[in-house]
Amino acid sequence: MTRVRFSVQTPVEGTTFAALARHWRRAEELGYDAAWLDDHFYSVTGPASDDSLECWTLMAALCRETTRLRFGTLVLCNNYRHPALLAKMASTLDHVSGGRLEFGLGAGWFENEYRAYGYDFPSIGTRLEQLEEALQICIAMWTEERAAFAGRHYRVERAHCNPKPVQQPHPPIMIGGGGEKVLLQLVARYADCWNFGGSVDDFRHKIAILDRHCAAAGRNPAEIERSWFGNIVIEPDEARLQERLAKRAARGHGDAYGLNAMVGTPAQIADRIREYTALGVTHFIGMFGRVERLGATELFAREVIPAFR
Repeated sequence: MTRVRFSVQTPVEGTTFAALARHWRRAEELGYDAAWLDDHFYSVTGPASDDSLECWTLMAALCRETTRLRFGTLVLCNNYRHPALLAKMASTLDHVSGGRLEFGLGAGWFENEYRAYGYDFPSIGTRLEQLEEALQICIAMWTEERAAFAGRHYRVERAHCNPKPVQQPHPPIMIGGGGEKVLLQLVARYADCWNFGGSVDDFRHKIAILDRHCAAAGRNPAEIERSWFGNIVIEPDEARLQERLAKRAARGHGDAYGLNAMVGTPAQIADRIREYTALGVTHFIGMFGRVERLGATELFAREVIPAFR
């Protein structure tokens, strides 16, 4: 039986390093498999003036707060760092952490952030082309003595990347998204893990398309881990859950915590997870609310994870 992995996602906005370090240490103690950050320079949901910490610098520090926990970014925005530099950074961080980095990379999407920081924001087609070239460069940097690449968007010439990553041939590559024509084709070609935030029906549809892309690429789809990401709202019993939802509705927020959030008691959420595992989804990355609060992270670890171990 394939092992089911469970991770926490801890946003970099509106929090402190001390709170993040505490959450990561506790996640490791509780038996989570990995912890994830996001790659944004300011909040995408709240005020842009809220405190936000840069993810790569954070990972370098947070990985030293733990000893076993794997970690990554869900997902890095390709355009924010040149791929040759990113490959070197990743190899270095894999050494700093003793081989625990998971390399998540995506095409980027938040136009306002691009503009604010002076990055060009090309069309989605161009960004996907850039993502593929970046993946090719990173893999070449990690696996070849001197990488050479000349593409439409990037170029490297006899580039060293020594030492090579601890993990061989390279850290696991995660690609996030659900674009059916191009993105899932890149997953089939390059990814060790695919991340998506959809419903059970969405996953069923996307997995069929991914399997077709894998067949065209000569890839065994079983080689690609399928992972779910979203909000997890958990309360120990139905009464407390309904009280929480009522308070949220009274504030005018309704009872939704984002599309395809998992909302329920531990038993209800375990049932939801089983719907996904029946499709072959074996990694669940949950956002449990404010980083400073550990209650939901602890409850999920205590009451849900053991059902899958």
